[in-house]
Amino acid sequence: MGAWGAGSFENDTALDWADEVETADDVEKVFTGLPPFDGATDLDADDASRVIAAAETVAAMMGRIADDVPEDLMEKLKGSEPSPALVEMARGCVSRVMSKSELLDLWAEDEEGSEAFGRAVTGLVDRLNPDMSWDRPTKEEVEKQAGPIMPCVFCDESMSEGEMFYLGFRDYTDRNGLFGEQGMYCHLKCLNAKLHPRHMVQNWKFDLR
Repeated sequence: MGAWGAGSFENDTALDWADEVETADDVEKVFTGLPPFDGATDLDADDASRVIAAAETVAAMMGRIADDVPEDLMEKLKGSEPSPALVEMARGCVSRVMSKSELLDLWAEDEEGSEAFGRAVTGLVDRLNPDMSWDRPTKEEVEKQAGPIMPCVFCDESMSEGEMFYLGFRDYTDRNGLFGEQGMYCHLKCLNAKLHPRHMVQNWKFDLR
């Protein structure tokens, strides 16, 4: 794969693909050209890298541009807006990469790289999600249910609206765990950085209005 970072375009496969892109149709072909999903076979690492790059391109076409998206790629796609169908294709294929792909095990071999990959993919999912700020609970509502908002248990940084997640912990070494739960706040990117790539939380959102 020839990677020097965890960003969507920080590998040779992604940059080679970006050089070949001419129109938005080339972005869609990455998704439609994948082998059928059989639920058992891992997606090839290069195919997975192209999916991540193409999905990042879709996010950029939505106006959510990551730092490592090549400027010449954006120039070639200037004025292009992704259709809802293309956005859903991107979301579905990223989910496939996060579930069943060789890329996950390659990143898992390097602890530092795995953490960076977890953060990077979490960011991509967020960029592909619809804006759900209209449906966000207030701080008061959160604290009423989960208790005072504390810093992230992984990075010890404060929580802000839009990145507030809560982990429930139950001790099933005795029966008390059936009835009581300890809770902790975290940033999803911090949680995914610590999880094995095959078990990252896919926080897909849906605007059902």
